Amino acid sequence: MPLFSNPASGRRHGFTLVELLVVIAIIGVLIALLLPAVQQAREAARRSQCINNLKQMGLSAQNFHDTFLKFPAALYNTTNGYAPNMDLNDVGPNWAVKLLPFFEQNALYEVFNVNENASTTATKWNMNATLANGQLARSQQMEAMICPSDAASGGLYNCTASSSIGNGWGRGNYAANGGWGTWWSTGQTGTPNGYSKSIGRDGVFTVNKGKNMSAVTDGTSNTSLFDEVRQGEVNSDQRGVWALGVAGSSIVCNFSTGDCWGPNDRNSNSDDVYDCKDMNNGSGGCWEGCPSTQAVSRSLHPGIVNVVFVDGSVHSIAETIDQPTWAMMHAVNDGIPFTLP
Repeated sequence: MPLFSNPASGRRHGFTLVELLVVIAIIGVLIALLLPAVQQAREAARRSQCINNLKQMGLSAQNFHDTFLKFPAALYNTTNGYAPNMDLNDVGPNWAVKLLPFFEQNALYEVFNVNENASTTATKWNMNATLANGQLARSQQMEAMICPSDAASGGLYNCTASSSIGNGWGRGNYAANGGWGTWWSTGQTGTPNGYSKSIGRDGVFTVNKGKNMSAVTDGTSNTSLFDEVRQGEVNSDQRGVWALGVAGSSIVCNFSTGDCWGPNDRNSNSDDVYDCKDMNNGSGGCWEGCPSTQAVSRSLHPGIVNVVFVDGSVHSIAETIDQPTWAMMHAVNDGIPFTLP
């Protein structure tokens, strides 16, 4: 045994400053590499939930069709026209209200007291119906109507029109296919952007009338039933409102023409929606001074929008889809074969 021992021989050395900095740098690099993967995984889960919502909505519409031998109308009113500036005479119950009993929301449907055969628009439903807890029925935020990627909206929609339909309208992310023409008209033809021939423009849904399966002569696997739409980022933007039968709120229409092109169109005036506001990320341009006549599908899923077809299948459509194909996908009887991208 040595007479003398080295006092330092039993000590543990700590990290030097350089070593600590190297470790911190390595951890930072690992986090930077891992974070996008985590974000992608979360978006994949949100997208999957959105697809499931659309599948359930398509199934609900098919069950409605099985019961009534037709789909619901986009909107019910006595003017037989659209609701350009939120006129009370135009705003009756819409397709989403009619479908409530078909996705386990019968109690909510009952309080609206819907009667599409009533002689005035105001008596076709109780727009101001309340639940037992005092909340407006139209204010309900239902998971089945919300895409998780767009769940943080500008809050409930508050109408600013002079003929106001009131405040507190719940948000939604799914819209009926009103065709690539004016959704309140039928028997239309036209030439979509980038195409040389005139084709049909009618969608599945129109005012006071929903088509039946036999009217979808292009095939149920080739025709959109419901598209995604974005929720307005401020409470005065009516886009993305489940119970409101208006272009941009719960109806897509009149695209692939003029300055309104395909999904997630970034043209500054692409959506003609009354009192809308441009969206911050550049994917939601609008002409706020125009009546609600034009609105295209939008989503926050990177590069795509989800669409459920009449046969119940759901497809993720690239926002780069060419305009003629996008138009044909929304026409029930254009007669032109196409292949989904």
